[in-house]
Amino acid sequence: MSTEGIRAAGAAEIKAGEMFSTTVDGTKLLLSRVDGEVKGVIDKCTHLGMPMRKGKFAGTVITCPFHGSRFDIATGENLDWVTGVMGVPMPKWACKMISLGKKPAPLTTLEVSEKNGEVFVKL
Repeated sequence: MSTEGIRAAGAAEIKAGEMFSTTVDGTKLLLSRVDGEVKGVIDKCTHLGMPMRKGKFAGTVITCPFHGSRFDIATGENLDWVTGVMGVPMPKWACKMISLGKKPAPLTTLEVSEKNGEVFVKL
């Protein structure tokens, strides 16, 4: 592994407002460009470990397609925790049950760098 990390993508592949899904050393990642910089997270919702790549992406916010938890891709911050099931909103009492007692937690963010038109991550 180089001092930059492991190559994850070509820099031109990562665009603002879009999620880029890739696998590096067996770990699934999501990358996006935010304010000119590439940001990345592990593609795993902190609620049940489900993949986030098929969720909605708007601005910098990823919504889990399974239980509606929302996260900021730039910081990993949890913005909303378990809001429904498979896109169907649920009342708060049901969401508490669906959360299985788990507390809101951020996504795992990655150290990302760009060099010579390539994107590198440190896992």
